[in-house]
Amino acid sequence: MSSSASSDVRQRFSKRKWTFEEDPVGAGGTSTMKVQAPIGYIAGDFKGTGDESNVRRIEMDEKIKQSAMAMATSPGKQILMTGVMMFMTGNTLQIFSIMMLGMAMWTPISGLLNTGKVFERYENRGVDLVMPKLIYVALNLAGFALVCWKLNSMGLMPAAWELGAVPELRMQMDFAAGSSI
Repeated sequence: MSSSASSDVRQRFSKRKWTFEEDPVGAGGTSTMKVQAPIGYIAGDFKGTGDESNVRRIEMDEKIKQSAMAMATSPGKQILMTGVMMFMTGNTLQIFSIMMLGMAMWTPISGLLNTGKVFERYENRGVDLVMPKLIYVALNLAGFALVCWKLNSMGLMPAAWELGAVPELRMQMDFAAGSSI
């Protein structure tokens, strides 16, 4: 650009509030001025972490914890349903009530036996599984306690006096004998 054209452009842009000059300032063609941060700009990370991958890892750990807790509370969702089904079967011995008791008894027992397999997929993720496992075991034991209550109400659970040692034999007071004539 010629100098007259350059001055003409400057006059035209001098009326504008913001202008930008493209001419290099230094001898090497680079600017020696430092660009200042805009007003109100605060440098840094506001999430408390310095790395975005660290933020993603923390979010992933939270999702894994939520998934483990959802798995731990899953037996609790079955307790109310099982209780209603047991109420509906009544206290009489019928094939439906026996099948219902068998299913209700098998579910917590298999849950307790498979606790390790249920939480196996969370083991190598670096998540603390003590509390989810305790909740899972406690809810399965509550389900088993519900079954024991139903067995007791149906009369199928032995009472404390029946679990004792050999019952005491009474002494014979009378003896009767008959004859055939």
